[in-house]
Amino acid sequence: MVQGMKSRRSIIVFWALFLVPTLIIALIALQLLSHEQERINQSAINALSQRAKAVAQTIHITIETIQDNLQQSLLDIDQNRLETTLLIWEETNPLVRNIFIHRNQKLEYPVKGMESTSEERRFMERYDALFSGRVKFDFNSAPAKDFSVGSENKLQQLKKIGTFYTETAKYELVPKERRAASRKQLLSLSRVEKKKADRPSQAMGLNKPEQKLINRSGWIPWFSENRLHLLGWAQRQEKGAVYGIELELMSLLSRLIVDLPQISEQGTALVIMDGNGNFVHQSGRMIADKGAKPVKIISISDLLPHWRIAVFIDDRGFGATKGFLYVSMLLLGIFIVAIISGGVLLTRLTLSNMKDARQKTSFVSSVSHELKTPLTSIRMYAELLLSKRVTNEDKIQTYLSTIVNESGRLTRLINNVLDFGKLEQGSKKYQLENIDVDRFLKQIIQTHSIRIKSQNIEIKTLIEKGDYTIKTDKDALEQVTLNLLDNALKYAGQGKFLLFVLKKEIDFVILKICDDGPGIPKKHQDRIFEKFYRIDNSLTSQQPGSGLGLSIAKQIMNDLKGDLVFEPATPNGSCFIIRIKNHGTD
Repeated sequence: MVQGMKSRRSIIVFWALFLVPTLIIALIALQLLSHEQERINQSAINALSQRAKAVAQTIHITIETIQDNLQQSLLDIDQNRLETTLLIWEETNPLVRNIFIHRNQKLEYPVKGMESTSEERRFMERYDALFSGRVKFDFNSAPAKDFSVGSENKLQQLKKIGTFYTETAKYELVPKERRAASRKQLLSLSRVEKKKADRPSQAMGLNKPEQKLINRSGWIPWFSENRLHLLGWAQRQEKGAVYGIELELMSLLSRLIVDLPQISEQGTALVIMDGNGNFVHQSGRMIADKGAKPVKIISISDLLPHWRIAVFIDDRGFGATKGFLYVSMLLLGIFIVAIISGGVLLTRLTLSNMKDARQKTSFVSSVSHELKTPLTSIRMYAELLLSKRVTNEDKIQTYLSTIVNESGRLTRLINNVLDFGKLEQGSKKYQLENIDVDRFLKQIIQTHSIRIKSQNIEIKTLIEKGDYTIKTDKDALEQVTLNLLDNALKYAGQGKFLLFVLKKEIDFVILKICDDGPGIPKKHQDRIFEKFYRIDNSLTSQQPGSGLGLSIAKQIMNDLKGDLVFEPATPNGSCFIIRIKNHGTD
């Protein structure tokens, strides 16, 4: 009992020392994996943000170049054909939404009144503060650009956009042919060729007083009804007309969205948003909605105030960066399971070894007791016979019979112990010979009939007709049969008979030994062939034994390619069935 308590305490200490470091390692590993996953996620977000910044800068350069080209084209218009040229632009250029001419603090075009269209009336309402003179045209712009001398060729600047993408983004955002075609189209729309006048401009202005040339122009981001509008204006002469165009923003953006990269990562999207947060265009495999929160917002350009590029990431679908965490956690889980399984296996082996040690200790004690009992009887009766004090012939025969029986019992016990060691080491040798199982069984019954009948047990036999000559190990078969016979005599209790059944199958001879005793409880039937196993009840506790007889018998029959099985008898009792393999007769 004390030893069992010490064993359990040792196992508890082992698991405490085993599990605590394992759990600490697992928690540290999970924390490190979580940090590494956050780092990978942040790297992915930074990469997408860099793409968004690259796109924003490219859009800024493209719009700036287009605006500069349109400003130059406005300044290049023949002042004598100003209205005609602007009208042609409005009709033919998709970048131009509306045109205007403002002279002497008065709007000359569009014309107010019923002659104007609904679009022109809305245009005049939007810019009423400018056209009425309350706000100057250059109120919110940098110093007006002068394109009269030394103007940079904006076409060369536009050509640098492709280089910018290569050096900054390090990848192709859109096909090169598509980018080139789109930008070439934008550039052609923003640079309007000068039309020759019907007559030279100098001739048209011979009688007019000379005015100072100023060549001023600019762009005004204008907000009306929470929407952005872009108004480009120009003024050639100091007191001359201010004229210009309103840019068709959607037409411009429809040609700029080719600069938005094609996002292949799962669960990501880049979205262009206007000043009101409306989605203008999005790219990526994730479908973002207005309720989603972007992880990063990049301003596009001061030329498009409040317009932004938003970076969206869906954690549930962001599989590219989640893969590391999933695989790492799977490997960590396998590692932890392997460690715990190893601990469980060690515990089971320890418990099994401890159980075997206890069983072997009990076995030694039981064997010592069983060896002592027959030796004591043999010595006692031998001394009585040697002293010649017993003269009664019947008593002398009884004493001699007891000595013989106890000697046989002692022999079987020693054989079991020896066979147990040989079977454990796999070194037991078998000598095959031809035997008649019918005659063999009758000899055993006759030899042990006195012992059986002394317990008031009737011997019954049921032998089918046939030839029972087979080749097997006679001594091994005798040991198995006697072990079963001893077992039946020990535990038959108040049983009244022993039944021996012999019959033949194709390659086997079947020998049954049955009794009508109390039988074996069902919960023990699967374990009766285990080494050292004994049923713990009042009947078995009163009988000496080591728990090796059935185990050795089972192993011997298996070695001889036969079998030994248990079968409950009807209505009560036990049957042990020996299947004896025929190894061929000589």
